[in-house]
Amino acid sequence: MYEDNPGGTERLPKPRTVVLSIPADREQVVLVRSVAGHIAARLGLSVAELTDLRLAVDEACGLFLLSPGFGSAGELLECRFEELPGALSVTVSAPAPAAAQPDVEDIGWIMLSALVDELTWKGESGVARLTLVKHLSVQDS
Repeated sequence: MYEDNPGGTERLPKPRTVVLSIPADREQVVLVRSVAGHIAARLGLSVAELTDLRLAVDEACGLFLLSPGFGSAGELLECRFEELPGALSVTVSAPAPAAAQPDVEDIGWIMLSALVDELTWKGESGVARLTLVKHLSVQDS
C-alpha cells in the first residue's frame, strides 16, 4: 500500500498493520501462525526466521491460553502485526487480572526470548499485552 505525498509526485510506503481477533481456543492459533508466516514471507525473512516467528507467535498465544481460568468467559485474543521501519512487531493482548505477570523463569518465556529480538509484557486497565519484535535483516540481492 502506498500513501500519496501531497507535496510532490513521490509515493511513500504506508505502514501496514494487520489485526486478528480469535476466540480463546487453542485450535484457533493456527490462524495466527498462518498470518505471521504470510507477513514474514512477504517481508523477506529467511525460512529459519519465518519458522522462529511462527513458533514465537504460537508460544505468545499459549501464555494466555494456558493461564488458569482464561477462556472460560469467552475472551478473545487480539493479535496485532505492525510493520515498523526495519522490524516487525507482534502484540498479543487479552483481558487479564492487573497482577498477571509471566514467569520469566518458565520455559515458554525463555523460548520466546530466544526466538525474537525484543520481548515485553505490559498489563494495565485489565488488559495484558505481550509484544514481540523481530528485526528485519538486510538480504543481499
